[in-house]
Amino acid sequence: MGQSVRGVVVVAAVGVLLTACGPGSGAPDPPVSPRASLATADASPGATGTPTATAPEGGLVRDSGGLVGGPAALGHDVGSLLPADGAHLQVEDAMDGSVVTTVTGASGTLGWVAPPRGGRSEVQADGSVTLHDEAGSVVAALAAPAGVDGTRGAWRPDGDVLALDAPTGSVTFVVGVAALESATWGDADGGRSLLVVPADWVRRGSLAAQRALASELRLAVPESDSASMQAQLWCHVLGAPDKASWNIEPWRPEVPTSTMLLTRCNPTDADL
Repeated sequence: MGQSVRGVVVVAAVGVLLTACGPGSGAPDPPVSPRASLATADASPGATGTPTATAPEGGLVRDSGGLVGGPAALGHDVGSLLPADGAHLQVEDAMDGSVVTTVTGASGTLGWVAPPRGGRSEVQADGSVTLHDEAGSVVAALAAPAGVDGTRGAWRPDGDVLALDAPTGSVTFVVGVAALESATWGDADGGRSLLVVPADWVRRGSLAAQRALASELRLAVPESDSASMQAQLWCHVLGAPDKASWNIEPWRPEVPTSTMLLTRCNPTDADL
């Protein structure tokens, strides 16, 4: 298993990415909702806190670490997090399918993340990370780590794991594992319409959060994987994050990005 770094194409007119095959984001990380179920765990021994240390193998991280999604993972294998020696891990359940994780320790490498067995990780262009299962579906989205003083940490591919690097010795990041609340078929504008309700952490989330939503929606509703429906989804992610639900339709035509934006995500054959 390995990691790859994905790039994005920026649309100059709007400062965000919108394509028919993938999401973009000029948005900040998702807001933190009221949280409960505070849990803490001491670091496991045997690791090191320096960025030049040899990373443990993925199998060791999975066997010795905890679920990266904490209580939001509901016991499912979404990847594992192993703190470095001397690091302290705090996980707060946001109660919306995500957790807020803080890792504190000596500056340098604070820990390592391994994807599910047989899976892979992908570092996105905004510094966030998607963890994929063996089938390729996104099972967790990790926001870019940030320090309380505004400094940025980083996810660094190292062998078959990701190292969590922090120049100040403390970083916080959101881990989302349930991106889709519901997807229901109905009628709108005279045709079939899919009513999509995303999890709160997705609405102002990272590229990883957006990819997690698309992946879950494809699994729940395979018809949504069409180029037009995917483009409508990204348009709503970017243009209507606060709307309670998003309607995307299979009968809408595939149009250029500019047309999708000008029609407010609702192109018709008249726009061709």
